[in-house]
Amino acid sequence: MKEGFNTVLVVGVGLIGGSLALALKEKKITKTVIGYSRNIERLKKAVTKGIIDDFTDALDKTSQADLVVLATPVSVFEALISQMRDYIKKDTIIIDVGSVKGSIVEKIERLLPSEVYFVGTHPIAGSEKTGFEYARADLFINSKVIITPTDKTAMSALEKVTQMWKHIGADVEFMSPEQHDRVYALVSHLPHLLSYCLVETVAQFDKFFINYAGSGFRDITRVAKSSPELWSDIFITNRENILNFLEMFTNKLKQMRDLILKENITQLKAFLESARKLRESID
Repeated sequence: MKEGFNTVLVVGVGLIGGSLALALKEKKITKTVIGYSRNIERLKKAVTKGIIDDFTDALDKTSQADLVVLATPVSVFEALISQMRDYIKKDTIIIDVGSVKGSIVEKIERLLPSEVYFVGTHPIAGSEKTGFEYARADLFINSKVIITPTDKTAMSALEKVTQMWKHIGADVEFMSPEQHDRVYALVSHLPHLLSYCLVETVAQFDKFFINYAGSGFRDITRVAKSSPELWSDIFITNRENILNFLEMFTNKLKQMRDLILKENITQLKAFLESARKLRESID
């Protein structure tokens, strides 16, 4: 990458923020990564692991950054921008790595001073594990990164952010913030919600039954090990789309219930076969 960033401030040094810090340093896209958090002890550990080079619990350090990465739960983005806006220097680029865009992008764009540029991004990477302890420089290789420009997005910033993600190995695609939130409500947020609900259904009947879970249950509920803080935030922030798709899913459950109740084996097999074929298309 011809033009990188001298200093990057990562706000929220977890799995994604930490992995991006490592990738940017490995590919020499930045010289220095500063980590921000209120938990100084955690940041000290991130320094010892080589994930970040320096740390701060003060947002006035934003003035040192050429690139700011918002890697906290999305519901605090607005408050963070409000606190750092007076310290951001001219031509700084701000990106996020959140899985909800929509109104979040609009609020950030409205709050930022002129000549500071925001580009919404969402790396489709990671796991149910959280924390910088699991950060990897190669996390984004061959992973999708969805970039969500608006009519207010500066082309120079968009091009630089796009090249940054490509340089660390990601496959970049573009969507509007609204389309992004519809897509990921259905293929990410709803599955997480259902995974939590399935585990809670077992708990309601008899927690002891969890000890008999096989690979199928483990596969479908793996994401229920994800951060409750992160996912409760996502469910609320993208609630309109999630609730719409939850209603569609409820109708599918009712359809399946009726087929089983009526012992309609022909239509039941057709239902399952249709789902099987679509699922196989992404293997």
